[in-house]
Amino acid sequence: MRYNKLGGVFVKTVGSSRPIHDARGKAAGYTKYTGDIMLPGMAYLCLVRSTIPHGRVKAIHPERALALPGVYGVLHCFNTTQRAFNRYRSRFSQELPCEERAFTDYVRFVGDRVAVVAAESQALAEKAARLVEVEYEELPYSIGFDDTLSGQNCLPGEKPIRDEVTLENGASPQDDGLIEVESFTELPRLHHAAMEPHACVASYDPYQEQLTLYSPNQAIHGIRVVVANYLEMPFHKVRVVKATMGGSFGAKQEWFVEPVAALAAKMLGRPVKLVYSRAESMTGAIVRGPVRARVRGLFTPEGKIKSLDMELILDAGAYVGNSSDYIRTLYGKLFRCYYLPHARYHARVISSNTPVAGAYRGWSAPEEALILERHLDAAAHKLGLDCVELRRRNVLLPGGVDLKTRVPLEEIRIREALDRGRELFHWDRLKQEDAEFNTSNARYRRGVGVGCGGHGSTYFPRHDDFGEGWIAMNEDGTIQLKITTHDHGCGTVTMLKMVVAEVLDIPDSDIYLAEGDTANTPIDFGCFASRTTFVLGRTAVETAKALKTVLLERAAAMFHQPLEQLYVESGAVRNRENPNLAWPYAEVARQSMLQLKRNVSAQAQFNNVTNPGVTGAHFAHVEVDTWTGYTKILDYLAVQDIGQAINPAMCEAQIQGAAQMGCGAALREEMVVQKNGQCTSSLSKYHLFLAPDLPDIRVELIMDGRSTEGPFGAKSIGEVCYVPAAPAVCGAVNDALDSQLGTLPFTPDCILKYLAKEREV
Repeated sequence: MRYNKLGGVFVKTVGSSRPIHDARGKAAGYTKYTGDIMLPGMAYLCLVRSTIPHGRVKAIHPERALALPGVYGVLHCFNTTQRAFNRYRSRFSQELPCEERAFTDYVRFVGDRVAVVAAESQALAEKAARLVEVEYEELPYSIGFDDTLSGQNCLPGEKPIRDEVTLENGASPQDDGLIEVESFTELPRLHHAAMEPHACVASYDPYQEQLTLYSPNQAIHGIRVVVANYLEMPFHKVRVVKATMGGSFGAKQEWFVEPVAALAAKMLGRPVKLVYSRAESMTGAIVRGPVRARVRGLFTPEGKIKSLDMELILDAGAYVGNSSDYIRTLYGKLFRCYYLPHARYHARVISSNTPVAGAYRGWSAPEEALILERHLDAAAHKLGLDCVELRRRNVLLPGGVDLKTRVPLEEIRIREALDRGRELFHWDRLKQEDAEFNTSNARYRRGVGVGCGGHGSTYFPRHDDFGEGWIAMNEDGTIQLKITTHDHGCGTVTMLKMVVAEVLDIPDSDIYLAEGDTANTPIDFGCFASRTTFVLGRTAVETAKALKTVLLERAAAMFHQPLEQLYVESGAVRNRENPNLAWPYAEVARQSMLQLKRNVSAQAQFNNVTNPGVTGAHFAHVEVDTWTGYTKILDYLAVQDIGQAINPAMCEAQIQGAAQMGCGAALREEMVVQKNGQCTSSLSKYHLFLAPDLPDIRVELIMDGRSTEGPFGAKSIGEVCYVPAAPAVCGAVNDALDSQLGTLPFTPDCILKYLAKEREV
């Protein structure tokens, strides 16, 4: 077995690269997703969605659909409950508006749910759904910022502004001698583009009054709260099982499929399956909401930022959802990377008749970073400073604190990331070469960009998160581990098995870990906010330590050995004084059952008290074709401070995927809402970057293993690696064109429009 040196200690498992737990099944096509689940007597569901952006449902005519043999029923807004829910309100402490219904007679966007058809096959359900006739009373509607702010609001009788907040930290400085910099940034609506669409299978047992849901989701206990409250059921009567997930990026952190499936299963008295098409996942699920922001900053001539004043507006779409939380969290993310002695923030939430805005990878940090990094690029340009150097002068240093929460950031290494990236990317050389290239080339322009970003390692801005684990040893010495985890397809199950294997000194193949199940695993917030490795990973460590303690105590009692002389190694309890004495785990477990009549089991809870800073600096080199407007990415480097990589290959894959997402957000991706309210509904018109479109994404990990609470010194990686990506690419394009473009994405049309204006000038 290979040993890795970590923090001066040699470890066997942590720090080695492993395939994810279900890699073989996925490669063979054996792994079952929610869409593959089959239950006896199951009905297939197909939704009837609004075809207008705003209006009242006057009547529904399901007769033609019901006349088809094999159609079990049509549920709609006039024959089901009109009790409302909030798709994100999964905890009692959240004060979020309940506006949404399973089926509504007041439609707010094209794609709003009006009815659902249940049939014996998916094809029949879809055919029948097309036969359901809906009569509407159409109302005026808004498709964006300008419509809503002009009073063309989607909610009659309500103000255009649905929520508003002003926050401030620190004292405003005197303007004397300071240089003012202004910037404008507008970010588009984005689709998550997870490979697996939204899905849910639900069954209801009327005799036990038990509802069971199978769902690829990020928080089983959150779904239980939403569904149980919606259907007015006791929590213990709602079971939610986390199914295999084919990606999420936040799309499955909010629950609008599950309440519909649950209601249908209960009313129809049979199991049901609801699987979204790609078009439905794009228009009827959630999107990243559009954002506009203006920033005014005050800098010293040397480039030190003294004040930041941000005006921001977020389009929540048809329902407010979690947008009020979103804009408040965005403010907090400002303080996770840079030292801002004074910051003022004024944010507003508006509604429009467009798809609902919700959670997206990084949960407001990517928006914050794009806005702030764009501003820093503008400041560097105005002050005549190098972009990397300006950032070096303002980043947080090891031992710093989050100026908003006052939580220590520990060994935050963003300056080191900048310095290491500058060297590995050959920043200074490329700047010189690009200047020469641009002078001599009539068609192409090259430029470099850098983006920094920070995030937390737990439920932000909280730092009092928790996790619980249950563990037991089988008679053969293998392990049953229960922690409520939600693997997105990126290997969190493997990570948890690895840290337990390290503590118990056994192969990770000897550990069984099932994913979350409200009937069998402890209560947990869910897999989001980059909390899984930091909080649940440490929970797994503490749970394994608790089991190791039990093992040693049982062995000492049964084999009459001094406890202080016993230790574990290679799957056995051993005696330090007499190396010939060793008891394999299997023997300890069997003898514990035979002699003591007790299982070898334990449980543990972990409560973190810190929220260490995780940061990254990404570097991009691009070439812009001034004739076509097309941007080619020539080189890309991601430098990430992650504390310690439990599984380096998994971390690198996360970062490479995040960079690919960021390149798309910067240059291609946009959910366009037409004047009639119709939104982009096909990937053929939503232009994702594919792997062949990009150079090899180079990854450099900064690992010191010094986090005081993360497992073996690990911090988070899943979200922070996405945060700097788009800013780096946007900065490179602006460097190439000597421009200050701020409206994303920088598509060929956008670039050609800018160049045309420049030529006119």
